[in-house]
Amino acid sequence: MYTDVHCHLLPEVDDGAKSWAESEECLRIAQAERVSRLAVTPHVWPDRYPNRPDDLREVFRDFQRRAAPLGLECHLGCEAYFHLDLPEWYQAGRLLAMGEAGRYLLVELPLTLCPPGLLQTFYALRLAGAEPVLAHPERYPYVSRDPRRLEDLGSSGVPFQVTTHSLMGLFGGAVQRAAFALMERGWVRLLASDAHSSRGRVPMFRAAVRVVAARYGKEAARRLCVENPRRLLEGAPLLPVECLRPGRRRA
Repeated sequence: MYTDVHCHLLPEVDDGAKSWAESEECLRIAQAERVSRLAVTPHVWPDRYPNRPDDLREVFRDFQRRAAPLGLECHLGCEAYFHLDLPEWYQAGRLLAMGEAGRYLLVELPLTLCPPGLLQTFYALRLAGAEPVLAHPERYPYVSRDPRRLEDLGSSGVPFQVTTHSLMGLFGGAVQRAAFALMERGWVRLLASDAHSSRGRVPMFRAAVRVVAARYGKEAARRLCVENPRRLLEGAPLLPVECLRPGRRRA
């Protein structure tokens, strides 16, 4: 039912699953959470996780084989760490966009400060043929303190992806409030688990979907967890998501 477009379940390639046994346990958890499609997005981070596309494709083939008995449809992408050369890296084939259409590229920002050149680099990515998706903005401290830091990026139409664990308060109250603030500004198009393990940061979905449905309605939950993730993997335009609480207007 749900589609998870951000998770780290390929074993031994980054800080995600540590073994095939853990990877397979995560797949079973995802299935129990009613996830029917997922995109594994290993980090591509210079000097830390210098994963090469061909190496990731080789591991992914084994991953697909192990996921098949569970009936899970799997796709390969990556989570690219932000740097000014991302457009050149994309054009050189050093980054993996998500899904067969290969249109959307998941991008992670530095944790400690909002990088200079962000808007210009995302614009250059678009010119290079990639549609950047901003990973878990609510978890950057400079955003959780002030969601308006991303006003220019959000207003430019870059889709934001919020983490299901954030909505449950598992990263703290400030991150949870930032997630809701970004959603209520209309900048968030997708929810994803960003799962890393079978203990702790698991492929959580159902509880977060209930939170969204109760707070913003079932249509918002459907677009965030079913419709837009499907469109992302197909390379189609993402739909806007209205996350307005009853009696409130967008800030």
